[in-house]
Amino acid sequence: MADKVKVLMCCVGPETHNRGILTVSSMLKDAGMEVVYMGNATAQEAIKVAMEEDVNVVGVSSLSGGHLGVGKILLELARSKGIDKKIGFVIGGVIPPLDIPKLKALGYNDVYPSGSTREQIINGIKKAVLN
Repeated sequence: MADKVKVLMCCVGPETHNRGILTVSSMLKDAGMEVVYMGNATAQEAIKVAMEEDVNVVGVSSLSGGHLGVGKILLELARSKGIDKKIGFVIGGVIPPLDIPKLKALGYNDVYPSGSTREQIINGIKKAVLN
């Protein structure tokens, strides 16, 4: 694992709420991680910044119910750029339990539905660091 984990945090798709992503970003900083906060972004913008910033993990917040659609687009783009094996991908937010295995099948290293603990998120992001 890298000495200091660098995480890109973004909302991909039509998101209007940011309390969760701000809270998680703060938790990650408190845990000693470097956070690049994008807020709302397209999948293309997120992948571009992830590559430019040389992040270890991309964290996606999804509250609008579009997690399967935008999640798939993001990972397909990552694969097309050849970074899906170099960067870990995690997603969290309002995610129904039945969608968790679908997101993992798409290629997400971990999924954090509402109610996930600080420890689950921090430990999961550390595990998602691909070296």
